[in-house]
Amino acid sequence: MHHPTRRRSRTTGARTAGTRTAGVLSAAGALLATALLTPGTATAAPPRAVVVPCGAVLTTSVRLAADVDCPGGEGLTLAADGIELNLNGHRLTGPGAAGGGVGVRVQAQGVTVRGGTVRGWGAGLDAGADYDEGEPERPVSASVRAARFEGNGGAVTVGLGGGVVVRDTWFTGNRIAGSSIRGGQLIVERSTADGNGEGFSSFEVEPGGLVLRESAVRRSRGSGVGCGQGGWVDLHRTSLQRNAVGVNAFQCTVRIQDSAFAWNGRHVQASLVEWDVVAFRCTTFTADGGPLGVPLRPCHQPPGGSTAPGTRVTGTFDAL
Repeated sequence: MHHPTRRRSRTTGARTAGTRTAGVLSAAGALLATALLTPGTATAAPPRAVVVPCGAVLTTSVRLAADVDCPGGEGLTLAADGIELNLNGHRLTGPGAAGGGVGVRVQAQGVTVRGGTVRGWGAGLDAGADYDEGEPERPVSASVRAARFEGNGGAVTVGLGGGVVVRDTWFTGNRIAGSSIRGGQLIVERSTADGNGEGFSSFEVEPGGLVLRESAVRRSRGSGVGCGQGGWVDLHRTSLQRNAVGVNAFQCTVRIQDSAFAWNGRHVQASLVEWDVVAFRCTTFTADGGPLGVPLRPCHQPPGGSTAPGTRVTGTFDAL
């Protein structure tokens, strides 16, 4: 992971993004919580399938009638609250990861993208402000359902003021499957990242900035899951398999529960300072993957017996 060097401010032991962005972050978090509890309902009935040109700014729900091929690097913008882009099994294709451009740009709240492939973009889906974009005018939020991201630079990128929930989605051949940076929030559920440069990462976010639940991250050439300075990652019931590094934590916090590490080059790699923690509970590790560098003890004892050493464990890295 390559990020500009940024230090985080701390008050009473907790991470903050500074008072300048607090209102935007709080609103984005509320929007994302709503998206988690409420299924997307952009329209009462499916819209008629239509052909959409590259560069279109959508203000009503759309169901694609054909692939959208954009060699010029101009994708689609979702610009009205609550609308849905139903790819309808079609592909939204850009000029290639090196060619740049954004496949789906989120500029509204509560939008949905579902049911097709986004491939060959610098960013497959982008929500929230980047470092050089300044403060967003208002938060944005999106849900992604049953989609496929392949061959993008960053498949899903969430920045300041942005919140994205991804479910039942496949990531492959991307430089990085998903990232939350500078206060963005990304939640990934029941999804698979297989054969990407990196899996998922966070940098300079609030607690809960990157959450993976019931997902799998496999065969990443770099880290399966990572975080940089001020990052925060929560893993629940997630497997990390055959990655160069399962979890790579640099001056950040990672919490892992009921998950599995198998056949990674190294299961966990951490470089922490005194306020950072990598904690795991009730998590399995194969015998390879290098030493974890922290004492392990059984998490659950079966009735009338003992747990095999190192199979279900609890432990914490702290200020390594």
